[in-house]
Order: sequence, then structure tokens, then C-alpha cells
Amino acid sequence: MKRINKIAVAVVMLALAGCATDPKIHAPRVSSTPISTSETFAVIPVTVDPQLPHVTAGAVAVAVESGTRDAVRALGYTETNLETADLVFYVHGKSMTPVAITSMDYVPAPSQFGMGADEMEAYAGRRIYVETYDNRTKRQVWMGWLECSCGDVNPEWIAHEIHQIVATFPRRSAEAKSST
Repeated sequence: MKRINKIAVAVVMLALAGCATDPKIHAPRVSSTPISTSETFAVIPVTVDPQLPHVTAGAVAVAVESGTRDAVRALGYTETNLETADLVFYVHGKSMTPVAITSMDYVPAPSQFGMGADEMEAYAGRRIYVETYDNRTKRQVWMGWLECSCGDVNPEWIAHEIHQIVATFPRRSAEAKSST
């Protein structure tokens, strides 16, 4: 009986390990863009897969948006509204549906960051993408992503993954902090 319990515990731990291991984060950088001199940010509201249960969908939207805000604030940036922000963060993939950011005049350029549009679409169900745009030029200035090995939609884990991605974003510079 003890052996069966040990085997059951081992199987459960292995099943959960797929969600507990830190995946590789991809965050190529376009060095000509002075991101860290920016001071403020906003997050584009998230849309969630309509096939998710209503309660889960709401929890995912809150986790994604608050997780993004918390992670960016931790880097020294100040949140403001979408109209006046220096930087705009757009999070999509996994259980989030795409937002028509081009209708907001933002210019995605995933190929600058080593990602083709076809690849983004093909892996959208398994990856979380965080894109950042300069709100004055509307050009994409940064992109980070990771591939989640977890099949379940867990709002807390998605927020954790977003924190991991955003942690690779450039910190706000001391010069930008001293000018405020």
C-alpha cells in the first residue's frame, strides 16, 4: 500500500512539473530604441477566449492585466492612461484572443524580434506574447514571449509567466527617474 501511495505522489508531482518549471523566455532587443528613458505605460485591455468558462475568463483577464501592471511598475515605470502613456503593452496568446491593435494605429513588427507572423499564430495557444509599443511613433519597440508547457488555463500561473517575461524588459533609467 505504501508503494502505491509513493507512486501516486510521484505521478502527481510529474504531472504538475510541466507547470512548475520555468520555461525559456525569449526577449530579443532592438538596441536603437531608447526604451528605458520612457516614464509611463499603459496596458491594452485583454480579450479572452470566448470558449473559456465565464468565471475562468474573468479571472484570466484580471490576472493578465494586473500581472502586467505589477511587473512593469516593479521596473520603475508609472501607469497612466492609454492616450498619454510613453509605452503601451499588449499581451496576447495562450487563452487570450488577439486585439486589432493595427486599428489603433500600432505597427507590429514581430520579424524584428525573430518571430514571423505565421509562427505567432501557429503557437498562440501555447505561448504568451508581450509586445511593447512606443506610443508616440506607434512602432513596436520590444517583444518577449515564452512557451507554456502547462495545458490547463490557470490565471495565477499565467500572471507568473507574464512577470517572468516582463522581468526581462529594460528597467526605467535613473535619468528618467530624476527628471520627474
